[in-house]
Amino acid sequence: MRECGECKECCVLPYGEAYGHPFGNGTPCKFLGECGCKIYKVRPEFCRKYYCAWAQELLPEEMRPDKCKVLVSVENGEDGQFLRIVNGNEEKINSDILDYLKMWGERMNTPVIYRENNSWRLL
Repeated sequence: MRECGECKECCVLPYGEAYGHPFGNGTPCKFLGECGCKIYKVRPEFCRKYYCAWAQELLPEEMRPDKCKVLVSVENGEDGQFLRIVNGNEEKINSDILDYLKMWGERMNTPVIYRENNSWRLL
């Protein structure tokens, strides 16, 4: 498992809730400070169990979320695992990133989804 270092994208991009305070889609968690989580030792279960695909060492160093501006998560669905790409702005995801993740998904036989124009799409 990789150390997050300065990356705090999981406190800003995925939808979550910390003690009744929702966050995500670019809105930071209420408990996020300049140096990281202000309640780290007592953070909610959602946060304790969350590790992005980069932290799980499934993606290369340059895909660290704060560097590439997308957060890639391994999710479990009815049909098995898939990757979910989330970005916190309205801009399109960089096509090089989408191409890389599409190839990754094909190589690993894992579906990859991302949000564009308010709908989820399969790569």
